[in-house]
Amino acid sequence: MISIEDAFKLIAEAVSPLPTAHSMLADSVGRVLADDVTADVDSPPHRKSVMDGFAIKSRDLKGAGQSFKIAETIVAGGWPNAPLADGEAARIMTGAPLPDGADAVIMIEKAKMNTVDGVDFVEFSVDRIDSGKHVMERGVNFAKGDTLFRRGHRIRPTDVGLLAEVGCGQPLTGRLPSVAVLPTGDELVDSQEQPGRGQIRNSNGPMLLAMAKGLGLKTIDLGIGRDNRSELKAAIRKGLGHDMLVLSGGVSAGVLDLVPGILAEEGVVEVFHKVKVKPGKPIWFGVLTRDQQKTYVFGLPGNPVSSLVGFQLFVRTAIRILESDRSPKPRSVSAQLAKDHETRGDRPTYWPGRWVEDQSNVRKVEPLVWRGSSDLVALGSADGLIYFPSDTNQHPAGIDVIFFPF
Repeated sequence: MISIEDAFKLIAEAVSPLPTAHSMLADSVGRVLADDVTADVDSPPHRKSVMDGFAIKSRDLKGAGQSFKIAETIVAGGWPNAPLADGEAARIMTGAPLPDGADAVIMIEKAKMNTVDGVDFVEFSVDRIDSGKHVMERGVNFAKGDTLFRRGHRIRPTDVGLLAEVGCGQPLTGRLPSVAVLPTGDELVDSQEQPGRGQIRNSNGPMLLAMAKGLGLKTIDLGIGRDNRSELKAAIRKGLGHDMLVLSGGVSAGVLDLVPGILAEEGVVEVFHKVKVKPGKPIWFGVLTRDQQKTYVFGLPGNPVSSLVGFQLFVRTAIRILESDRSPKPRSVSAQLAKDHETRGDRPTYWPGRWVEDQSNVRKVEPLVWRGSSDLVALGSADGLIYFPSDTNQHPAGIDVIFFPF
């Protein structure tokens, strides 16, 4: 049995990033950039108005009621015809470029237009205006050549607009991994079936598929693997045709725990089996190398919370490495324990917990009532997992803890 840190280390040594590919921008959310993204333009590309109004030379305005000749109208997407002369104003729309000479914009609500002998004029109801008012200078957001995203950045929906602005319509990202999921056990029935004597509904399969889909991955549902060697081997062979195969159940030491033996027969090399963690100790990890392609295999314990913890800690770490993520380990935050808590045993424990609201500015979490690795009820109220080290079983309120948000 190895430590959690040794498990992370062995996963990092065994897993290699997938080949890169250009993805369409609309499909890139959730993928990890394989190269830096730099700006090919200034933003904004010109001095522009941030209001509908009139561009003027601020020094020309001597007081309210002063009349200015309207030299031209400039719309977004257009361009000024000539520099602005003294005593002139240019009607301008939001986003349109300022004419040379103009340095301020008076909003249209402060203007009154009139026509004299076929010539358009405008008067303003303001006494003065500061240079730069309602004007955005060229390149203040970013300049051509600026690095906007570094290699290893995971693309968020909020990033898509910026990528489009700099012409990155097909970002270079890690190829999207395909993950096959296979829960095992004769006791399992479909979630829509009524369980018979000795049976339970398959909760691990849908849960693991949902977590993989939540990461934006291609998922393959292999159904339920029965405790029959030939049937189970056939299902495992299908799963080994993908980047990753995630099984649940059949990896402990029972009479029908067939998974490790079948994987060995199929050429999967064991990297580790059993990690000093609670819940999830029996977790299995191995690699199949075939025709210069690799499939990474995780055998998670059959108890649902054990499967969830194994996925959150170890499977997600491997997935992040596949996607070229520079920070593959699970994300965590520091928090304060809201109430006393006691753990049992000598293994580090990941306990369901939730955020607590109070009047202080300190982030606090509290452990939930949890009856063990088969109890999914606590997860329904949990915001994540609280890490409790193994050096003590007593954890008083107020201590700092590490929290792993879902």
